[in-house]
Amino acid sequence: MKITIKLGGSVLTGNQIDVEFVKKFALMLNSWKDKNEIAVVVGAGKLSREFDKIARGLTSNENLLDQIGIYVARLNASILIAALGESACPEIPRNETEFLKLVDKYPGKIIVAGGFRPGQRTDAVAVEIAKDWGADLIIKGTDVDYVYDKDPDKFSDAKPIKELSFEELQKLGDQEHVANKPTIIDNVAAKILVEKKIKLAIVNGKNLENIDRLINGKEFIGTRIGF
Repeated sequence: MKITIKLGGSVLTGNQIDVEFVKKFALMLNSWKDKNEIAVVVGAGKLSREFDKIARGLTSNENLLDQIGIYVARLNASILIAALGESACPEIPRNETEFLKLVDKYPGKIIVAGGFRPGQRTDAVAVEIAKDWGADLIIKGTDVDYVYDKDPDKFSDAKPIKELSFEELQKLGDQEHVANKPTIIDNVAAKILVEKKIKLAIVNGKNLENIDRLINGKEFIGTRIGF
């Protein structure tokens, strides 16, 4: 099975790089690649938002602000590549064409990507890779267990949504892109998912045992889209 894993920057780093989690994630990736082909897309997280605050005092150019997130996501990707060692492709693709070339150049290696281009988030990168690579499943790792009907950090009565159609997911996403702003789903990603119907699971990225159950076809905690 071909699997694209999108790991949010907040999961990987939080307030700082979680080295122990990165090591554990790398070990799990190695176990999953024994029976699957794996690609990983890493988000930018808090560091990009900190740079974004600084840069917004200097420019209102959203493409330039997006570029900050792209650079930070690629930096985070480099950290994961370091943890994976020989299991990882040593190069970080900058677009879908480069990704596919790296698949052929480094067979059997885990390819780790960050951002691709302004005007989209790393959600879109994961979905674009899945589309062009022919992935069977996309796993989006966030800092919560499910998609909720409202922000669970702000509302104690927020309810988990366990299943969504592709069209329902698209309605939950932001319709207008703003650089370095967290969202349930990138609007570019949502449009591709509606068109291509690639299965998507949104789960807690820190719960690697739960992701292991998902990959191995067992019951898991998370929101199912297209299952």
